Amino acid sequence: MSPSARPDALFATAAHLTGLLAGYGVLALLFLMARIPAVEHGVGADRRARWHALGGRYVLLLCFGHGLFALLGHAVHEQLDVVSALRVPLGYPALGAALAATTRLAAVGVTSARAVRRRIPHETWRGAHLLGYPVAALGFGHQLAGPDLAPVAWFWALAHTGVAVPLVWYRVVVPVRQALRHALRVAEVRVEGPGVAPARESSTFAQVSADRWSLQSSAP
Repeated sequence: MSPSARPDALFATAAHLTGLLAGYGVLALLFLMARIPAVEHGVGADRRARWHALGGRYVLLLCFGHGLFALLGHAVHEQLDVVSALRVPLGYPALGAALAATTRLAAVGVTSARAVRRRIPHETWRGAHLLGYPVAALGFGHQLAGPDLAPVAWFWALAHTGVAVPLVWYRVVVPVRQALRHALRVAEVRVEGPGVAPARESSTFAQVSADRWSLQSSAP
């Protein structure tokens, strides 16, 4: 029997493939939500959000599959039962980071389910979704600790950097810069009904533009 046909080798191959696809999937999800103007205008916000939601389900399944295949491969290779095999790998490098990343990703997936999202505050859903960023960081550490990516670690680091830079720029730097430029502030909050309290924003930039328009309109 060839080595590639051994059950432990087959489980290991499946674990590697699902792990790589999950890693690429997380990067794709973050890229979709980075608010890059070319993506926003070319794809559209609604379609981008649908792709993100659909892709998130597949990424979560790939992460669970990766862990399951790795566990089964280790159990077969060491001739252990599943419970005993579950205890041994906890001491492996960066496995704790992978477990923490999977747990956080599961929290994102659970809170994004329609039945759950209808019953939780938007702030709770938003806070759980922000866990996606440490998921990518923890997963990156786990991936670099494995021997398979050691020869191409530079490419993996470049891929993460290529997603992280526009993500931070368009999700953090640009909104903060625009808020400071226009001096946005909450001027008033009115309660218009149960659970409805829209905030009226004002800005120095908008007031100056309105004043200029008013002067131009009243000019003979």
